[in-house]
Amino acid sequence: MGGIPTRDEILQFIAEQSGEVTKRDIAKAFNIKGADRIPLKRLLRELNAEGLLEGSRKGGMRGHGELPSVSVIQVTGRDKEGYLVARARRDGDLLDGPQDPIIEIDDNPRQNRGTRRHRPSPPVSPGDTALARLQRINQQKYVARIIRKLGDAGGQVIGMVRERNDGLWLIPADRRERHDFQLESGTKAKHGDLLVCEKLPGPRMGAKRARMKDNIGAADDPHAFSLISIAEQGLPTIFPDAVLTEADKVLEAGASGREDLTALPFITIDPADARDHDDAVFAEPDPDCDGGFIVWVAIADVAAYVIPGSEMDREARKRGNSVYMPDRVVPMLPERLSTDLCSLRENETRPCMAVRMHIRPDGKRSGHKFVRGLMRSSAKLSYAEAQRAFDGDCPAEFSQLDKPILQPLWQAYQCMAAARDQRQPLRINRPERRVEMNDKGQITRIHIPPVLEAHKLIEEMMVSANVCAAETLEKQKRTLMYRVHDTPPDERVRALSDFLRSLDVKLSLGQTLLPKLFNGLMEQAADKPFAPTISEAVLRTQAQAVYAVENIGHFGLNLGRYAHFTSPIRRYADLTVHRALISALKAGTDGQTEEEADALADIAEAVSATERRAMLAERSAGERYLAAHMSTHIGESFSARISGVSRAGLFVTLDDSGAGGLIPISRLGDERFYADENNMYMTGGTTGLTFRIGEAVEVELEEATPLKGGLLFSLLQGGTKSGKSKRGPKRRGALRRPPQRRARGRR
Repeated sequence: MGGIPTRDEILQFIAEQSGEVTKRDIAKAFNIKGADRIPLKRLLRELNAEGLLEGSRKGGMRGHGELPSVSVIQVTGRDKEGYLVARARRDGDLLDGPQDPIIEIDDNPRQNRGTRRHRPSPPVSPGDTALARLQRINQQKYVARIIRKLGDAGGQVIGMVRERNDGLWLIPADRRERHDFQLESGTKAKHGDLLVCEKLPGPRMGAKRARMKDNIGAADDPHAFSLISIAEQGLPTIFPDAVLTEADKVLEAGASGREDLTALPFITIDPADARDHDDAVFAEPDPDCDGGFIVWVAIADVAAYVIPGSEMDREARKRGNSVYMPDRVVPMLPERLSTDLCSLRENETRPCMAVRMHIRPDGKRSGHKFVRGLMRSSAKLSYAEAQRAFDGDCPAEFSQLDKPILQPLWQAYQCMAAARDQRQPLRINRPERRVEMNDKGQITRIHIPPVLEAHKLIEEMMVSANVCAAETLEKQKRTLMYRVHDTPPDERVRALSDFLRSLDVKLSLGQTLLPKLFNGLMEQAADKPFAPTISEAVLRTQAQAVYAVENIGHFGLNLGRYAHFTSPIRRYADLTVHRALISALKAGTDGQTEEEADALADIAEAVSATERRAMLAERSAGERYLAAHMSTHIGESFSARISGVSRAGLFVTLDDSGAGGLIPISRLGDERFYADENNMYMTGGTTGLTFRIGEAVEVELEEATPLKGGLLFSLLQGGTKSGKSKRGPKRRGALRRPPQRRARGRR
């Protein structure tokens, strides 16, 4: 090339390049040198002024409508396959016109798949704004890799309307939002409404502004706190008409091609208030192995009703899993399936996928076999009722089941428990609280249900069935979705070692990491006052379990292979395993399709993301309901434990209710405190008074904000004298310290 190119030649050249093009690139391509660069720059300025070119701050140019390789994007929702999609933001505006490109969020690029460790992208949800690296697929589609989430650069905000003299304002429900937002004039909302709004650009130092997108109800609605959490995470709550129509037309699965298991007296053991029953168990002595047992686990055959590519299948994949909140369940499947056709109800014949396991006297499996069958539950027991029978006090209504059914089940579990104890899965004692509510959305009871052996019986049999599913599919050379749990990251283990050293507990970094290593630490500290501290620290060291097609084992369970099989009503991952088994065993024509098998890696990423989304929604809803419950206890004192340390102060969890909140650092005492977040403690600069994760403290509740799920406490008593101060002279002092008061209602 040579000479000054025409306008069309420049535009064509830029359009043919991937990414941005600089003036130097153009000059080099057209062999423009010396003084000829001046008219080229003039021509490029004209093209830019006419809107035919767009530039970046670094001097790069691209064709009109093409997005820069690094852009600010806003997550707008999910597509029909359940994947997050976004639009680009430019000059504060969302590019959501019909000609603007769609951006798909890639949470885990393909080049990272197959590696044991990689750093996942920061999780994002609908409404979030993020900085992302874009890869152009075609004129209308990009794929985005999230670099980092952005705070106030646009996005979504949810909150409650408050009427002031200068108009309507939105009080955010998210504690991370530092400002209230002024709503546009003419907004059709009233004081106390809950709104989903879009943040609007505005002057940096002026009032933040927002535009209403949706009115989700009133803040005084009994179920408002769940509604907020649902909106925050973009959870789909309404099934499309096509899905409900398809569910209504489903016919009960027949007996063709199924093994008749109705003669086996299966039973279901679930919480007393369970509405669906997706697993049943049965055990009997093994006639071919003295002291051994045959254990059956039957699971609802959801695959018989949810066909790959159907409307119900697409919706289930999009949802990923059911979400459980204190006042509601957001189900993965329509009620017609979850509480009817796929619920193993008492004395009703139901299709199932079942596994027959041979358990040796030492509790290890000597073989197993999957069948697709028909079963009938002979009884429905709660965990408490089953435990009474196992303890020798069988409820009268189940007396006929005691010796022939319940006792063999208990004896089989004793064998399996011995093998489990020898395997040594990770054992972290962290009690789970149950929040019970009435129809008015009011908390009636918060309690810690006892951990019964009946719970462990069902858990152990489900774990064994899951292992059998993974082994069978591997043997059949089928691609499957594993449930994987990586070993703790090295940096966390080093931090744990440093932390334990401060408690005079040694963790050798030279040995192979196994769950029994952590179990040993907790057993050594079982009778020590800092036992909860070590338990909490060990928990924080662990990696997060996810779904993946590459098997790295399950560290927490200490298993080499593991796949979720036992809850297809509420987890899409389990449904894919059921379909894979049907295809592998040639048990029907409704098994896994080639298309689904090829997409399993993407599905695994998607359902891992929906699982994280569900956890966030469940946690935030619970926090809000607990804050509402605690708002009637302002000024009262509580026993608590330190659950976190940050520069802002100490996070504490109350012993009785499990409610969590913050003791601001200003309310710890008169001296200055220094936080060591890595080693999870805080120390006074003068006295050396130290607070550690897991330690007991006494606190007073000073403030509760149910909308945000926040609780603020002051310290009444706690901390230990370490004898070391960060700075300043040592000074003796009592453990009881007066709280630093401040005016009620201040933030």
